[in-house]
Amino acid sequence: MSLWETVTWDVARTGGFTAYILLMLSVAWGLALTMHWQSGRWPRLINSELHNFLTLLALIFTSIHVLAVWLDPFTRFGLNEVFIPFVSHYRPLWMAFGIVGLYLGLAIGLSTWLRRWIGYKWWRRLHVLTLLTFFLVTIHGIATGSDTRTWWGAGIYLVSILVVGTLLWGRLIEPANSQSRSHPVWAVIVVLVILAGSALTVLGPLQPGWNILANNGNGSGGSPAALAAQSLSNAQSPNTNAFAPPFTYSVQGTLNQSGPDANGNVTLQMNLAASNGTQTTGTVLIVLHGQVVGGGEDSGNSINVTSSQITLASTSGQTLYTGPYTTLTDNRDLQMTALLTSPAKSTQKLNVQIDLRIREDQSVSGTIAGTAA
Repeated sequence: MSLWETVTWDVARTGGFTAYILLMLSVAWGLALTMHWQSGRWPRLINSELHNFLTLLALIFTSIHVLAVWLDPFTRFGLNEVFIPFVSHYRPLWMAFGIVGLYLGLAIGLSTWLRRWIGYKWWRRLHVLTLLTFFLVTIHGIATGSDTRTWWGAGIYLVSILVVGTLLWGRLIEPANSQSRSHPVWAVIVVLVILAGSALTVLGPLQPGWNILANNGNGSGGSPAALAAQSLSNAQSPNTNAFAPPFTYSVQGTLNQSGPDANGNVTLQMNLAASNGTQTTGTVLIVLHGQVVGGGEDSGNSINVTSSQITLASTSGQTLYTGPYTTLTDNRDLQMTALLTSPAKSTQKLNVQIDLRIREDQSVSGTIAGTAA
């Protein structure tokens, strides 16, 4: 993973979670204000001004999140994919929830500045859409974010939903004043929506195979148009010197898993593109066969690998080197060494060192280095 990719990736994640937490605090504080959880003796900053300030900060960090996602060289989103719903090459449905939530948030923020012209009645009607914005952004974060399956990511979503859900339920059950009335039916609907959303989250985004379902197997997030253009270029001028030692290339691609079957057999396949920083130089295919151990969880740490095959090929598909790994270390990152042989000349061998990072969305990135054996 390059330094620039690391920076944009971390800024996108941090900006997104910061914006989400600020939005949650803004919505929670707004609900508290409608329930008159305030005092005239408090400084004005702790009343409506704090609510407005939290909303503004949420919009600022949302902008940082969107900008970092757009600049990320790994996802390579176009401007239309960032701002137009359903056209994204990566998880289009779940990206759309975030895009629509962004526009609603901007409309609500703008309505605050235009309140004196649109009137209190219309401003209040638009302000209710803040709850819809929180709902859409929550779905976007859970279904699209790569940190959903981490304990801290799931914890942030859980606490946020409980805080906002509890306050909203209380606001609907207990009238704020003598002129308002309770809404028990809506309160029940809120509880049912939270329960249904929790069940769908457990059965969907929290499952290891969610990426395939959500993104049709396009786990790397690479732009199909860019990949197609690169493939055409490679087909027109194939690189016959791919993996000529010594070399060090960056790699990125996807991890796909099949199984476990009735006997616990699992196959992990990583399809990676190798790049020298300016163009794709070849492909790396890593196939691991094994059996699930340790309670039946189909994760990398609970699979006993029984056989493997590493294949290095040119961009035109010609196999250059192949063979099993010799050592494998699976901690936070995946590291392996191998002695590969050329199928065209059995005396031509290659020592390779492969360092990979597998993300929660099953995308893979890292490096491969080779020297003549």
